[in-house]
Amino acid sequence: MVASDVYTIAKALPIEEMAKLYDMLKKDIEKRPKIKKGRKKLPDFTVEDALDYLLEHHIK
Repeated sequence: MVASDVYTIAKALPIEEMAKLYDMLKKDIEKRPKIKKGRKKLPDFTVEDALDYLLEHHIK
């Protein structure tokens, strides 16, 4: 089943039933575990580090 089909059917519901459907879907979505993407923590840079990097790599 496609979401656009379900949306078309849900639009025909009375407002009370639409609210119930929304609550049911919200509960189902909240039950699913959230996917956490692992990011590497960036090292702490100072202004001097940034200037040194620019001078070494970009300014000639």
